[in-house]
Amino acid sequence: MTKPSSHGFVRLFHTRWFYIVNVLLILVVGFSFVREMIHSHDIAEQIQALQKQSQSLQTQHLAIGDLKTAVQTESYAEREARLKLGLKKPGESLVILRNEQTGTGANTESSKNQQADDGVQANVAQKPLANSSKWWYYFFNKQAYRDAQSL
Repeated sequence: MTKPSSHGFVRLFHTRWFYIVNVLLILVVGFSFVREMIHSHDIAEQIQALQKQSQSLQTQHLAIGDLKTAVQTESYAEREARLKLGLKKPGESLVILRNEQTGTGANTESSKNQQADDGVQANVAQKPLANSSKWWYYFFNKQAYRDAQSL
């Protein structure tokens, strides 16, 4: 013989309400699962962004440390004192080079060179050279450097 309670339990599985409740439970659990997956993905992205930021801050820290050691050297302090404060060592003399032409002939040799170059430059209109070109000429072509200085 079959038990009447087991027949009622089987009948419970075949009811419409049982299926509706199960579908609703599956939807709620599925919705919660998807929401947690999205939240977990967002946290993983934030972790990656913070790791990148940490790496960039570490490189900045190293650069600042290098700058700190460079600033603490005696040569840096001397260079800054020379440039910003105009200090010099005993026995040194200050030389200021200007790229402008003056009306008075203070230096006769430069005025002679100026007069010789004026005749050549009158025929050819030249643009002033960039500083990088002047440095190149200074190290590798002294004559071109002197010609560039006269511009």
